[in-house]
Amino acid sequence: MTILCATDFSEQARAAEQTAAALASKWKLPLVLLHVDEPAATDAARAQALLSERAAALTVPSIEKVIEKGPAHEVIQRVALARKARLIVVGSHGHRLEPLFRLGGTSDRLSQSPTIPTLIVREGESVPLWAQGAPLRVTLGVDDGAACAAAVRWLSALRELAPVDVVVARVYYADEAHHLYGVAGRRFSYTDPDPIVERFIERDLKRLVPSLPGKGELFFRAKLGLGRMGDHLLEVAEAERCQMVVVGTPAHGRLSRLWSVSAVAAHFARMSVALIPPEATDTAAFRPAPRFKRVLVTTDFSPLGNAAIAWAGRLIEPGGELTLAHVTPVEGIAGQLADLYAPELPIPHASPRVTAELAARLQALVPPALSERGVTTRTEVLRAADVAPALVALSEQLGSDAIVMSSHGRSGLSRAIRGSTAEAVLRAAHRPVLVVR
Repeated sequence: MTILCATDFSEQARAAEQTAAALASKWKLPLVLLHVDEPAATDAARAQALLSERAAALTVPSIEKVIEKGPAHEVIQRVALARKARLIVVGSHGHRLEPLFRLGGTSDRLSQSPTIPTLIVREGESVPLWAQGAPLRVTLGVDDGAACAAAVRWLSALRELAPVDVVVARVYYADEAHHLYGVAGRRFSYTDPDPIVERFIERDLKRLVPSLPGKGELFFRAKLGLGRMGDHLLEVAEAERCQMVVVGTPAHGRLSRLWSVSAVAAHFARMSVALIPPEATDTAAFRPAPRFKRVLVTTDFSPLGNAAIAWAGRLIEPGGELTLAHVTPVEGIAGQLADLYAPELPIPHASPRVTAELAARLQALVPPALSERGVTTRTEVLRAADVAPALVALSEQLGSDAIVMSSHGRSGLSRAIRGSTAEAVLRAAHRPVLVVR
């Protein structure tokens, strides 16, 4: 494998060359120094002399000098694939004063559909100094996609070389987050962060990225967004004084690229940007094996509903936490109004006595063997206009690793009239769901 650095002999390219050389030395990989001679550019002899001069200034174990002709972004990708490049490094001064729809530079074009991890260098000091022992601080943009897993793994490989402090950040929209965590009834502002929602998000970030191999500290940040998420991710990087932003780059259509986090970061960032495609690494190898430490199981107190509790008990790991939940549907006009405005919000029972009785019934269903395995149990008794959204919201509030529930397997007219709670949960849940027949 190699590291490929593209140069046009500018001062910005010199910064990329120094960065690429530092990474090649740390990874002990050969460096390929590529100059793309586009039409009507430098004459061949002059280009060869400049390339040799730039290569002589770099301290690397091995260096190969290459000159090719053609459109720069196409040649860079073609040579990178041919040389089995682990990383493409290019320089860019940034395009902060230009609108995003003008994706005209080489770095912009490379960011649109990278097939190999690509580092866009905005300054050439931080990585070489880090290679010599200076600190490096990076913002990692996180979502639930495969490209994010690839970005995490790439950053882990960087931390194996030398300490890297990582700010794990997620940008959220107020209305979506309030709906997801079942707090839609709370007043919220589109411009002011909600501390309750941000505690949920930061908790989930710590569970999504509990640790990174290598050395360095981890910090977790939730950032309220309004507009493009990429702009707010860059705000986090600026506020945290990071020298690099690392983001995954899933495939985008032509129009959606204008709003993608990776395109915004590549175009507007003041610091260097690493773009990591999902194909770059074996993401399945990075993802840890599932661990079910927090399981939510729901029952309607029918024999089949209660049977799900035994399945949940077998699924949960020793020392985990099992939550037994019952949701009572709200009928009549009150249920219709609640279903219209906030179906995921619990509604208080008519009397505390009813809640206590239902909680006691749930507690009586706990298998005695769970306490011997160190599993703690809790109960949740809810009323809601729609059972499925209430269960999904409860699982998000608890940070459950899985939801276990039964299905009565209704079909035909019965299913059309009453619906299927299990099916609705399967469609809406962000967690694994085990349905017991």
